Amino acid sequence: MSADPASLTGTWMANDGGMYFLRQIGDTLWWLGLSAGLLHPGLQFCNVFHASVTGSAVTGDWSDVPRGAASCRGTLTLRPAGEDQLLRVAESGGYGASIWRRASTSQWPVIAVYDALTEALTNVVKNGQVTEKTTLADNLWPLRDSVSVFATIARSGNHAKPAVAVGYPRSADPVQRFAYRDFICLNEPSAPGEQQDGDVSFWFQADIGQIDDAQPDFYAGVEYQEGYIRGKLAVPIEGEMIMFGRPADCGAEHAEASPPLFPGWAERAGGSAVLFNGRPIRIIVPAAAGDVPAEPNFLTELSFGDPVRVTGALVFDAGHGGGDPDKLEIHPVYSVDKITATFSANLSGAWTDDVGNTYYLRHDPADNSVWYAGVSPLGRGAYGQVFRGTFHSGQAAVPAGDGGALIPAQGAVTGDLIAIEFGYGAAPASGAAGSRLGDTAAVRFGLGSTDLAGREVPMLTAGGLRLMKLYDA
Repeated sequence: MSADPASLTGTWMANDGGMYFLRQIGDTLWWLGLSAGLLHPGLQFCNVFHASVTGSAVTGDWSDVPRGAASCRGTLTLRPAGEDQLLRVAESGGYGASIWRRASTSQWPVIAVYDALTEALTNVVKNGQVTEKTTLADNLWPLRDSVSVFATIARSGNHAKPAVAVGYPRSADPVQRFAYRDFICLNEPSAPGEQQDGDVSFWFQADIGQIDDAQPDFYAGVEYQEGYIRGKLAVPIEGEMIMFGRPADCGAEHAEASPPLFPGWAERAGGSAVLFNGRPIRIIVPAAAGDVPAEPNFLTELSFGDPVRVTGALVFDAGHGGGDPDKLEIHPVYSVDKITATFSANLSGAWTDDVGNTYYLRHDPADNSVWYAGVSPLGRGAYGQVFRGTFHSGQAAVPAGDGGALIPAQGAVTGDLIAIEFGYGAAPASGAAGSRLGDTAAVRFGLGSTDLAGREVPMLTAGGLRLMKLYDA
């Protein structure tokens, strides 16, 4: 093993198809390992590894966290085979990878930002036009490449609309029509002069107080329009999920193989889909108005008043006819989280900080171990954080509402958090103290509660950083 204390730091690819981001500090190694995904990696597995490095081996503990579907933990021993390869020599818990090779480039997805975001929108073709090619850039004026807004689902000006609406033709066999070639060649106006665009949309009322108090960078780059945008946030705005975000036009050869540039709700590959509560979204367009599918369907998941976190591009949309030419939207939407966290004795779940980074936390009550992986949202940087520690229950406890296990009324989580670099430069600075991923230190989180978009949720606080639970896992 090289004497260079940072010799293992970097991006590695493994024979399980995953990407691994390593950071070595002295004789200690941390990694964040994620399954492949074009826009949302880590949905099959996401794990944290904490190990000791000697001259001949790397030995430590690993744990899956609930960004991925896997839920295992165990030990792992590796040995170097040259400077750019690691081999597994022992494991417990069913670890899949056995060979790691250093990569020259990072595979972490980053959607283009600033001027390049406009260029990306120019490459996303809209459907149904038979006379000329149109793209998202014809209607959308990007303000921020990625924002996260805490909000409640609200009614639009049309009070007859449901909480979630889909602009796609009803079909007796809708699954067969959820193909890119059908979408991009669609030309079926539901009324004269009206073309269904395939978007899934909903309206929400943003928590402006949270933006003003905890997101000082929310208007970065558009400060000259801050007052104008804030005024529009005072009333409900719309979130729109695009069906597909690809560059191929109708009739293009190999249109189905064109890579998605933005998440779409009809993308079959989970890593390219819009996410709902951390999983690829599920949309079923009923065959007739009023039909309710028996299986889970995002079209029925949200109700008016539900608290949510909405992440995506903040834009002005001029494509609404004679309406507001500066209609404020989050469009495209990258992910939606319905805030449903409970005060369970198990802290496992998805947590958020004030600026929209997500912390996938695993708490094992058997030994009170706590692991998490924190990642920046799609479109905002490329950096993360890993944590390993212990939950210490407080002296007081209250019974759960259903008479079940006791819920800790107070307590603490102590351990070490380490910044992880995804290969695109250092974590950008933030104007909010403690709000960005990227610190490296021993830390003590106090357990408490707070209001998040109108719902009381568990909260972990350490200095200026607070983590708020979105949903249980």
